[in-house]
Amino acid sequence: MNENLDFNPLQASLLSDDPKWFEDLRVQALHSYERAPWLGGDLQTVAHRLIHRDRPILGVKTLMQFPLRDQSGDIMTGTLHDPGKGGPLVILLHGLAGSEDSVYMRDTAHHLAQQGMRVLRLNHRGAGSSLKSCSIPYQCAGTTEIIEILDSLPDELTASGIFLCGFSMGGAILLNILIEIGRDPRICGAMTVSAPLDLTTASVQLNRHRNVIYQKVLLATLMRFERALRKYCKLVDEETLRNPRSLFEYDELFTAPRHGFTSAVDYYQKTSPLSRLKNIRVPVVMLHAENDPWITSDPYRLTAKNCHTNIRILLTKYGGHVGFHFRQRSNPFYIDVLNQMLSGN
Repeated sequence: MNENLDFNPLQASLLSDDPKWFEDLRVQALHSYERAPWLGGDLQTVAHRLIHRDRPILGVKTLMQFPLRDQSGDIMTGTLHDPGKGGPLVILLHGLAGSEDSVYMRDTAHHLAQQGMRVLRLNHRGAGSSLKSCSIPYQCAGTTEIIEILDSLPDELTASGIFLCGFSMGGAILLNILIEIGRDPRICGAMTVSAPLDLTTASVQLNRHRNVIYQKVLLATLMRFERALRKYCKLVDEETLRNPRSLFEYDELFTAPRHGFTSAVDYYQKTSPLSRLKNIRVPVVMLHAENDPWITSDPYRLTAKNCHTNIRILLTKYGGHVGFHFRQRSNPFYIDVLNQMLSGN
């Protein structure tokens, strides 16, 4: 199936043909049912905000800073939790308008640390605590800075490999990273949760009338960020006076021109990972729910049909957007998937 390389044991397990762990996950996904009262894609999507318990994350906590090499003076940040038991370093990437303190980031880190795994909750450029130390925000093609971070991590953290997990837009960024780096023996595996594979279709879906509340909440968060960015980086006042009415308009007014794209359409076309997934050389599981109100399942079905060698699609009937609250499960299903991948059996 793959060329002979110096894989670590976990990577070799994840690359094997039809591994038992993935077949078990497919059976679990097929027989998973939503947990009352979180019925339907919308309640699944907001459930973590309503039932979140801020549980402690075990291990030695280290606040980390990552100066970037692009002469901007920007410094990205994250928090490392090390229970001291070794194993691969798991790096978590948050979604749009999120940070290392997003509920799904903290819950996942809590679970991983309980299992004795080292985990780094990373803030994307300009997100979370890196807002005050970055001059521009992240975007879907912002791979260079994260690759720099991977290269800068000390050997004692990465000796057993690196595992990447991206949520929503963080998943799309993760896929773009893997597309760019190709085969890398340091990265033993990766997982995405509710990632937009095609930003154009995701934008159209979010712009539907049924999603107007989601869009307003995201826009309000993004515009608070823009005002804070102006405060810390002295951006031109006029740039924050424009009030976008949709995420497409936000990308048209802010994201595209800021990062050198001619328009939002140009940005979506050039940064969507869908058409380039064949270039991924790292084992990846992509988890998505058919009733995700933000992102349609069509790109996932297309990917499954194309049979990309290193990509396995786990498509569930229920789960919403980064929800996956199922019956008889104390954790969201994505945590169980992550645990199965990291155990490799």
